[in-house]
Amino acid sequence: MICTGCSCLCEDIEIQDSKILNACEKGYKHISRFKESKAKNRVYGKEVDLDKAIESAVEILKSAKSPAIYGLDTTTVEAQRIAVKIAEKLNGYIDDNSSFCLGEFVEAILRKKIPSATLDEVRDYAYVLVYWGTNPYHSIPRHMSKFTYYPRGKKRNRGYDEDRFLVVIDVRRSETAKLAKKNAKFIKVEDDLELVDSFERALEGKAPKYDVAEIAREMKKADFNAIFGGLGLKYGLRGNYEKFFSFLNKANKFAPLYFIPAGFHSNMRGFNETLFEEVGEVNKFSFIEKRSDPNFSFPELLKNKKIDVALIVGTDPMSSLPFDVSEKLYEIKKVVLDPRETFTAKNAEVSISSAFSGIECGGEMVRSDGVRVKLEPIEKAEIDDVYILRRILEGL
Repeated sequence: MICTGCSCLCEDIEIQDSKILNACEKGYKHISRFKESKAKNRVYGKEVDLDKAIESAVEILKSAKSPAIYGLDTTTVEAQRIAVKIAEKLNGYIDDNSSFCLGEFVEAILRKKIPSATLDEVRDYAYVLVYWGTNPYHSIPRHMSKFTYYPRGKKRNRGYDEDRFLVVIDVRRSETAKLAKKNAKFIKVEDDLELVDSFERALEGKAPKYDVAEIAREMKKADFNAIFGGLGLKYGLRGNYEKFFSFLNKANKFAPLYFIPAGFHSNMRGFNETLFEEVGEVNKFSFIEKRSDPNFSFPELLKNKKIDVALIVGTDPMSSLPFDVSEKLYEIKKVVLDPRETFTAKNAEVSISSAFSGIECGGEMVRSDGVRVKLEPIEKAEIDDVYILRRILEGL
C-alpha cells in the first residue's frame, strides 16, 4: 500500500500477518492506529445516521451568508475537485494549510517561475543536497533514505559518503544537521536573506558573508543539485520570495539547481494543483471576488469575522491554529468531515465520519514533487469524502 502519513507517499509499505513493514515510525502510527478514536455522525451533539448528518450539513451550508471550505490536505484529488465545486456553488471561500505553509513555493513551481524536479531524479542524479529550514527526521522521515542522501542512484552509485554532498541550513543543530559531517556542511543561519545574498556572491566568485564558498564550488562540479525548502525557509524569507526565486534562477547559470518543497500534509500539493487547474490560484481564493488574496486565508477570515459557516475537511483547526484564531471558530457554525474524533469535530454543529484516504479508500494524491500516485487501500469503506461531498453538492 501507499502510506499517506506524509507527503513522501511511500509506495513500498507491506502488511504481512498483521505486521506493517517498511514504514517509518510516523507512517507506522498512521496506519496501525486508524481504527482508534473514530468520528461519529452527530448533529448538535446528538448521534444520528449518515443521511440525517448530510441533510443537516446541507441545511447549514444553504443558510450561510459567507461560507468557507477549509482543509482537504489529507483527502484525495477526487474529493478536492468536488469541494471546489461546492465552494463555487456557494460563492464562498476555499483555503487549505498551504496558505501559511509552503503554498508560495508550490505556486512558483506551477507558474514555472523556478526550476523543479522529481524526487526520483534527485535519487538518480543529485550531488549537492540542501535541506533549508526543514528537519526531515521528524516531518518526512524516509525522505533522505528513499530519495536523497542515502540511496544509490543511476549516476550517484558510490554511496552517500562519496557521491553526495549534504548541506543543512537551520537555526539550530537539528537531528538532520548532526548528519552533516563528512562531505557535508551545516550552516547555522541567522538571516536567510543574507544567506541568499551570500550564495549569489559565492557563485559569482565574490566574498560572501556566510561561509558558503565550498558549497558553491561543489555545486559547480555537478550537473544536478537540489534544495529542499521547509517552513524555516518560508518564514526566514520574511515575504521576500522573489529574492529567493531570483537566486535560484541566477544559480542555474553556474550550475543546475532545482527546488522541491519539503514537509507538509500528504496531499497539500494535490489541493494546490487542483485549485490551480480550476481558477489559476493555489489557495485563499474567493469565488465572490474571483481572486486570491492574503485576507482570504482561513485564519484571516476568522480573525476578521468574514465568515459565518465553515465546511472543514480532514483537519483540526481548533487544535492546530493559534488560540487567538481558533477561538473564533466557536462564533461560527461548523460542518466537519473527518475519520477521527478531533477536537474540532467534537465542537461542530455537524460531524460526519469519513474514511482514511489510502487506508480505507482509494483515489489519487500528489507527492511533494508533483508526482501523482494511485492509492491502494487495505480496507474498503463505502462512505468516504468523495461520497459525502458529492451528496452535499447534490443537496445544494
